[in-house]
Amino acid sequence: MKKLIILSVLMSLISMPVTAFGGEVEELVYPDAPVWGDYVPQKYENPRTDFKRGNAIAEMIAGVVLTDLLITAPIGVPMICHSATKLKNISYAKKKVKFENGLMEAESIIYPDEREEYYEQLINNLHLKKRNN
Repeated sequence: MKKLIILSVLMSLISMPVTAFGGEVEELVYPDAPVWGDYVPQKYENPRTDFKRGNAIAEMIAGVVLTDLLITAPIGVPMICHSATKLKNISYAKKKVKFENGLMEAESIIYPDEREEYYEQLINNLHLKKRNN
């Protein structure tokens, strides 16, 4: 009986994988998370969130009406430009919230390949493109 126990212990030591004896274990190398500033114009890296979409649209309509009149055109054109900037701020603020939520969700993905694929999907879903500096 003792010989059988000794033999089974020796066989189990021989058949154990090398990692059980302190061999090197591969660490998972995760891809770098995308950075918001790399995908948006510098002007919209920190978009303002105090604008309301309805007010911006009303301002744009008023600017268009004022631009139609020749005398008030110098007032209407800046109103159109300002309201367009407001609408872009609103759009980028919503995208930034989705982007940050997506990054937090990506932290729960275990496998590096899946995480990298998720990052690409996130960027494509938000219609972002890498900014050329």
